[in-house]
Amino acid sequence: MIQFEEQKLGEQKLIDIFEQHKVEFLFKTATNQSFFCNTDHHFTVEFIHDQAAIHAADGYSRTTGKIGVGWLTSESGVTNAVTSLGTAQLDSVPLVIFIEHQRNSIDQQLDVDGLTKSMTKYNFTANSINELIPMTKAAFKIAQTGRPGIVVIDFNRQILRQTYEGDQQIHIDQLNQEFTQKEIPRHIIEQLPALIAQAKQPVIIVGGGCVISNAHHALANFLAKTQIPFVSTLMGLGAVNADHPLHLGMIGMHGTFAANRAVHQADLLICLGVRFSDRITGNIKGFSPNSLKVQIDIDPVEINKLIDVEYPIVGDVNAALTQLNHLNLKRTNSDWLKTVMSWHKKSAQFHKAKNKLIDPGAIIRLLNKYANNDAIVSTDVGQHQMWTAHHFSFQKPRSFLTSGGFGTMGYGLPAAIGGAMAKPNQQVICISGDGSFQMNLQELLTAVRYQLNIKIAIFKNGYLGMVRQWQQLFYERHYSQVQISSPDFVKLAESYGVIGLAAETIDQANEIIKKAMEVKGPVLMTFTIEDELNVFPIVPPGGNNTDALQ
Repeated sequence: MIQFEEQKLGEQKLIDIFEQHKVEFLFKTATNQSFFCNTDHHFTVEFIHDQAAIHAADGYSRTTGKIGVGWLTSESGVTNAVTSLGTAQLDSVPLVIFIEHQRNSIDQQLDVDGLTKSMTKYNFTANSINELIPMTKAAFKIAQTGRPGIVVIDFNRQILRQTYEGDQQIHIDQLNQEFTQKEIPRHIIEQLPALIAQAKQPVIIVGGGCVISNAHHALANFLAKTQIPFVSTLMGLGAVNADHPLHLGMIGMHGTFAANRAVHQADLLICLGVRFSDRITGNIKGFSPNSLKVQIDIDPVEINKLIDVEYPIVGDVNAALTQLNHLNLKRTNSDWLKTVMSWHKKSAQFHKAKNKLIDPGAIIRLLNKYANNDAIVSTDVGQHQMWTAHHFSFQKPRSFLTSGGFGTMGYGLPAAIGGAMAKPNQQVICISGDGSFQMNLQELLTAVRYQLNIKIAIFKNGYLGMVRQWQQLFYERHYSQVQISSPDFVKLAESYGVIGLAAETIDQANEIIKKAMEVKGPVLMTFTIEDELNVFPIVPPGGNNTDALQ
C-alpha cells in the first residue's frame, strides 16, 4: 500500500482515487514525464511505445478482471495508441485512459474526443481539477458496469497543479442510472428449462462473455446438470477446461469438424456471451439453420444484431446461469451426446510439415507440457494464434490473452508484459510469428527492465503466414507482399539482455523449451517451421462452417 500525506493539489487527489480503487499499475511511456516525474510513485510502468503501454494495460485487465489504467499525451501518444484502444474496446476490456494536453501547444489541434469516441464506451473532457476528480470517479464505475469498455478522460495537464476545492456537478447521478446493471426478470429465466427438456440436439456456445462475467463456476455447474455438449469461441477458451469431456472444440472459420457440425445440426443453441462475428458464423444464412436460439448477453445492442434469436435475454451471463442452476434442469439426450462425441474422436487432423522441420502443433503441445497449470498465454495474430487455440489446453479462465475482434498484430508481447506485471509468480508464455513480433519487439527492453518471467516462442517461416495461406488457397497463389525478412532473433534478444535459443528439430525444441521454463526472467525461443504450412480446418470466404477445407 502506498502512503501519501494529505494535500490539496489535484495530482495528489487523483492519486488518492487510484488508491481507493486499488490501482496497482499505471501504464505509460518513458517519454511522458509530466505526471509523477518529480516523485517516487513506483506503481508506474514505463514502455517504449504508447501502443504497447495500452496493450499492456489491456493484458493486465484480461488477466485480473480489474480495470487497467493508461496514461497518454494528446500529441503523438493518442494517435500511436488508437489501435490498442480499438483492440480493447472491441474485446470488452475495462480500461480508464487519461489523455493530457498542454495549454497553447500545437497538439490542441487534435480533436481527442473525435479521434477516440468511436472506439470507447464513454468520453470525458475536464477543464478544471474540480471536474477531473468526479469524472475519474465516474470513469471507474462506467468502465466495468454492464458491458466493460474504455473510458477516456481528456484534460489540460496544468489542472493537476490546481488546488482542489470539491467535486463539481457533472450529472453523475444521470450517468450512474445509465450504466446501472439491470437484473434479469425471473420469468424469463424460467422459460429455459422447458426448452432444454424438449430439445433433442442441444448445443451450448461459450463466448468471451463467460470469461468477462466470471461465469466459470456457474457454467461448470450448468454443464454438470444438463450434460449438454459445448463449443467455444476464440475468446471463450478457458472459461471451461479445454479437456472437459463435453467440449467439442472451437467453432467458426478455423473451428473443429465436431464443433461446427454439432452447431449446424442443433435444434437448440444456447449462446452465452457471444456477439456472432463472421469468424464464428460463416455465411449467416447457413448458420445453425434449424435451431431455436437463446442468446444471453449483457449488451442489448448485440441481441438480434446479426443472427435472429427466438429467446433473447439481456443480462449478465453469470447471473443468468446462477438463476438457471436453481431450477429443475433435465439431462440431454444420451444418443445425441454419443453421436457428437464420436465426431470429436474423428475430427480432422491438422496437416503436418512435409519435411523435417518442426510441426507447429508439436511445439504448442511441448509448451503446454512444460507449462504450469496456471500459465498465462498471450498470442499475436496469424497462423500461430490458431495453432495455439487448438493445441494448448487452456484449463482456467483469464489464461488466454489474444486479440479476438480487431486481430491486432503486435499485441502479444506487451499484453504478456501486462499479464506478467499482474501475476509475477506465474509463468507467462508469449507465442508469436516472425511478422507479428517485429511490430512491438522494442518492448523486450521493458521485459528486461522489470525482469519479467516471460517465455517468448516465435514461429519463423519468412511469411505473413495467414495472409499467404489465403492467397494460396483462394487467390491461385498470387502472392503479394507476404514474404518478409527478419533479424536473427537470438542475437536480437541477446542485444537486449534476453537469453536467446533456437530450434530446427523436435528434439531441439524439446530441449530449449525445457531449459527456458527452468530459467528465471525473460527468454526468447525461435522455431523454424515449414514456410508454406497451412492452418486447417478453414472455411472459405462466403462458405458455411460445414464447408470447411480439411
